[in-house]
Amino acid sequence: MKKINLLIVMLLIAPIFTFLLFSNNNNPSTIVYLHNQPKATRSSQGLLNSFSSTGNVILDFYADWCGPCKRLSPLIDTFVATVPGFTFIKINRDHFLDLARDFNITSIPTLIFLHNGKEISRYDGKPLTQQSLEQLITTTFKNY
Repeated sequence: MKKINLLIVMLLIAPIFTFLLFSNNNNPSTIVYLHNQPKATRSSQGLLNSFSSTGNVILDFYADWCGPCKRLSPLIDTFVATVPGFTFIKINRDHFLDLARDFNITSIPTLIFLHNGKEISRYDGKPLTQQSLEQLITTTFKNY
């Protein structure tokens, strides 16, 4: 029975260690709420570029009224607290319709993965668990 418990624990933490091995950046992860930036700097694309032009960035398009978005938010918070090297940019689709249009956002939540400012993947599928979010991010950025 103890061997099974150990195996389960190893399977649960394996994505985190795998991610840490492939992460080139030991900087702490951060979350940027685009709508909290000063209004004077709200040329949407310029504002986004100031945060997303370098490194591993994940754009999280969401809305305050969206149930799945509300369930994803604490998973992102947990990921940021435990895994270094990422910038999450939370973009309220209702506040930045121009960015939603530019990125062709048709459903929310949508995660767009950027490396050095270039889109490498996106996810707008079924709801995620903590483990599946970590695995998705690890797999997406594995070669970057």
